[in-house]
Amino acid sequence: MKEVEVRYELMHGRDAMAAIARMPVGYLPIGCLERHGDHLPMGLDIIKAHGICCQAAREIGGVVFPPHFYSGIHGMNAQEIAHYTGEWGNIYTDASSERHLLDIIAQLGIAGIKVLVLYSGHYPQCQLDMIERIAEETNRQGHMRVIPISDCYVVSGDHAGVSETSIMLYLDSAEVDMARIGPENYQDHHWRETNSPEQATRERGEAEVTRVIEALRAKIHAAL
Repeated sequence: MKEVEVRYELMHGRDAMAAIARMPVGYLPIGCLERHGDHLPMGLDIIKAHGICCQAAREIGGVVFPPHFYSGIHGMNAQEIAHYTGEWGNIYTDASSERHLLDIIAQLGIAGIKVLVLYSGHYPQCQLDMIERIAEETNRQGHMRVIPISDCYVVSGDHAGVSETSIMLYLDSAEVDMARIGPENYQDHHWRETNSPEQATRERGEAEVTRVIEALRAKIHAAL
């Protein structure tokens, strides 16, 4: 039997709005593009968030909106951003991310979404503060309930270490190349024995994704 499509961009015609009418829960995966070791893709934060949201939608219900790759911030000035863009491949939108996301979320409300999971796979403190502010501003208006969340709220979270590598091994192992891990990655990312990506397993990734989805299930049911 064909799996029910939960990705908004792949739904056909009126099926998308009908799906929202049946279950007015949406998921918006956000994050940034940047280097994650040499063993994980540049878009790991959003790929991870999108994969978790799709699994959550299949288990809980709702519609997953296209992942937003240009919504990760680091709270840096223009000079710092230029340096990290050249060295790490970051594409920052510190100046516009928050307002842009608020505009997108307002449109999702018009489309019929009543509960929105704003899922950030990227989690420096300034990013977490941003999604909390967005939720507070939207929730004050009373038309939609925004749930701000990141995997680091539920599991350990790290930057391309054991947690993110395990999650990616579970979601899409073809995008993980463990042979690319080298000494320079340990230096760049400050990994230690306790969070080394070389300890990552698909089983750990599955367990962490399950924990995140169960936390989401409770939040969504409470919001509904």
